[in-house]
Amino acid sequence: MIEVEKLSVSKEKILSTIMSRGPSLPVQIAREINFSPLFASAFLSELKAEGKIKISNMRVGSSPLYYLPGQEEQLEKFTAYLNQREKEAFALLRSAQFLEDSEQNPVMRVALRAIKDFAVPVKVRINSESKLFWKYFPLSDSEVSQMVKSGFSGKKKILDEGKVVEKPVVKEEKKEIEKEVEQKVLPQEDERPLAEKKRVRAQESEFVINVKDFLGAKDVEVVEVFAERKKEFEAKVQIDTLFGKQIYYLFAKDKKNVSDNDLAVALQKAQMEKLPAVVMSPGELNKKGKMHLAQWGNLVKFEKLRF
Repeated sequence: MIEVEKLSVSKEKILSTIMSRGPSLPVQIAREINFSPLFASAFLSELKAEGKIKISNMRVGSSPLYYLPGQEEQLEKFTAYLNQREKEAFALLRSAQFLEDSEQNPVMRVALRAIKDFAVPVKVRINSESKLFWKYFPLSDSEVSQMVKSGFSGKKKILDEGKVVEKPVVKEEKKEIEKEVEQKVLPQEDERPLAEKKRVRAQESEFVINVKDFLGAKDVEVVEVFAERKKEFEAKVQIDTLFGKQIYYLFAKDKKNVSDNDLAVALQKAQMEKLPAVVMSPGELNKKGKMHLAQWGNLVKFEKLRF
């Protein structure tokens, strides 16, 4: 039973611990304040809701890091935990400071979207065309404006209430081109033409559509899609838990009986991404599947789809 004196540990003690340690894992904080991980996580959730601490998108093992506003640069100490593609994206962005999304190869574009702790999306609108850039997170508003300015020669730009207003030097022309620079973190947008989006949606199988609707109803975020087939859907998904955000490799399959082989295949694919696996199906686990789940339940889970 937890001693009464341990219950008197305040949220200020946790804040003090993070201030001295820097970005920390929940288990480290719990150990420092001599609290159980469960109670420490409850306090951390309250502090996050109050806006007094932040949670990293990056994972150290399966846990996020908790840190104070202003400690963002200290997260760089943990970049060794990024995968190889993300490390390359981080190194490139730190060196360049400002990158245009369309100029990167597909692999790098995906990696930039994954390192949310370090890559901040910036939308620049030129006439009717919107372009996406990535800024290195410590850059200030004025530095970003200079980055945008240096990318366009022969024109004069001034910063006006968060907007970069560009005026041609040629006196005869009186047109003004406005570039709106948004410094807030933007949600990842699908920039394909509307007609193309509708066409892709129309090609999705009923099973895939039902799976996505099921995930949406459960507040499960699809981070990255790996495969979409008539009766299969594979993706990286993210859910909020008491201990922070958890990422899984989702393997959804439309079949009446889920076998041990289905679980093994999902686990193998998940391990390649260094993630736990979750298998979803409208069917049931067969006997061998249940035995496999009993043995490997700490690494792979099964969820019945109910449409």
